[in-house]
Amino acid sequence: METTVEVVEQSQVGQVRRLALEFGRAQGLTEGDLGRAALVATEVSTNLVKYGKGGAVTLNRFFDEGSVGIQLIAVDQGPGFPDFPASLRDGHSTSGTLGIGLGAMMRASDLFDTYTGAGQGSAILSRVARDRLGPAHSRARLALGWRQAPKEGQMECGDGWAHASCGPWERLCLVDGLGHGPLAAMASATALAIFRSAPEADTPEDIIRKCHAGMNATRGAVMAVVAIDVAAGRLLFAGVGNIAAMVHSGEGSGHLLSTDGIVGHRLRKVRMSESGWAAGDTVVLSSDGLSGRWNLARYPGLLQRHALLVASVLFRDFARNTDDATVLVARDLR
Repeated sequence: METTVEVVEQSQVGQVRRLALEFGRAQGLTEGDLGRAALVATEVSTNLVKYGKGGAVTLNRFFDEGSVGIQLIAVDQGPGFPDFPASLRDGHSTSGTLGIGLGAMMRASDLFDTYTGAGQGSAILSRVARDRLGPAHSRARLALGWRQAPKEGQMECGDGWAHASCGPWERLCLVDGLGHGPLAAMASATALAIFRSAPEADTPEDIIRKCHAGMNATRGAVMAVVAIDVAAGRLLFAGVGNIAAMVHSGEGSGHLLSTDGIVGHRLRKVRMSESGWAAGDTVVLSSDGLSGRWNLARYPGLLQRHALLVASVLFRDFARNTDDATVLVARDLR
């Protein structure tokens, strides 16, 4: 469950705080943890009103290597922080306040990350875990980040995504059911069920062909599948339709190209490609609910931040409310 609150005036600060407490109680947070969650919710929302010139806070639950709790992601398109390290120091303020908000948020959080810059707005991620138990040493190979929203006025999102570990492979799938609403969501759910059940030997091309055979009773979809063998340094990709896909590495960025068609109805050819994969590489997938003009080169340092912040910044700047929109980010954790 995910809830996003637009924060443009002071009354909405209380709304975010109440939601944080509601989510926290559902996750079994202690009274002390709930106090930390309330502090983060209040401070991050107040900053949006004071400095961000309005923005939004997205609240969600998280489960990470045995740790559970709530996360808040705040984004704005305000002036940003020209000197963010200074802003974290208690006593630093540009508005005549005590200047302890950002530092207090960082201390109250079990995970805290930010992306900001002069003229580029800000994005803040905070996680508050139950009993302050951070995750054990992570066995994950990829850090995942995503944002998703249905077309304005729709209750269900016709986009869907999934991640699955299968033998040496870390697989990602992004599906955009044709149109909007329940029938589009049904098409996406059918594709994701087939994706999750695929055996280890299946390539991305095999998975898409199985989806095509299994989706003829749906309205169809466009989709992309990525399979990464981290140890072997291989990335396999196959896509049909207008899912945007890019790989970012220390050597530069490259597009992963899809073929034309509609999975479930019209599929002449699936072309699979292979590229290298190295420590720190990142792959980004997005549905056409995001403008195709996004370019990570305009955000210096963003790829070094948490994958959730990468997804949130791209979603903030390029999502269109006239369509279902999804962006999925996966970064190598080595």
